[in-house]
Amino acid sequence: MTAVLTYAIGDIHGSYTKLANLLRHCLDHCGNNTARFVLLGDYVDRGKRSREVVALLIATQARLPGQVICLRGNHEDMLLAAASRQDDAMWLHNGGDATLYSYGVRRAEEIPREHLAWFESLPLYEHDQRRFFVHAGIMPGIPLAQQRKEVLLWIREPFLSDATDHGLYIVHGHTPTESGQPEVHPNRLNLDTYAWYGNPLMAAVFDERRVGPLAFIADDGTVSPAAAINAREQEMFGSPRRARAR
Repeated sequence: MTAVLTYAIGDIHGSYTKLANLLRHCLDHCGNNTARFVLLGDYVDRGKRSREVVALLIATQARLPGQVICLRGNHEDMLLAAASRQDDAMWLHNGGDATLYSYGVRRAEEIPREHLAWFESLPLYEHDQRRFFVHAGIMPGIPLAQQRKEVLLWIREPFLSDATDHGLYIVHGHTPTESGQPEVHPNRLNLDTYAWYGNPLMAAVFDERRVGPLAFIADDGTVSPAAAINAREQEMFGSPRRARAR
């Protein structure tokens, strides 16, 4: 019997080789099951190969129709503002110059139309019955359906310090982890591992039975088990066995 496995991937920032390798390892890990990908935004800026990252994601969506969801990050939002000449200084200050270099252009509005249209089309969040996927996080105490765009793209506090149950498990990026590894909490998972700065790009693997992640896959193919997010999941599913690096 096949299952649906969801692979959530954090901030990429122009790390093309890491992304290409990670997608390949995820598909290998999935085997005969159905793979679903949710990418949490920030595909561009800072790293050297933003254009190639975007082209790969567009091609992967075409190759796996309906299976690859790319969310908008604050860096895509800043790029779009720069392309409409609203605030290019802020974007350039946050790594937009690397994106311009990658595209071989001098201004954001010169980025190919296909890519600008793709940035415009990116949704702010995705959810299933157990998890809410978003770039930055949510405002605690506000229903998920009523979250403001600025919060979904930019928030850090009070979200990061809040330990309450948000109704769904929040899977996010945006704030680099100090360890360079995913941070698992009872109510949220942070997948921004600072990949463009030299750390691994990571995917969290989810199934349809439990709320928290089953495992993490790194761009070198290493598969690591994820700790249970609470005592109930520990009791129900136990500790996953460690897989060997591929």
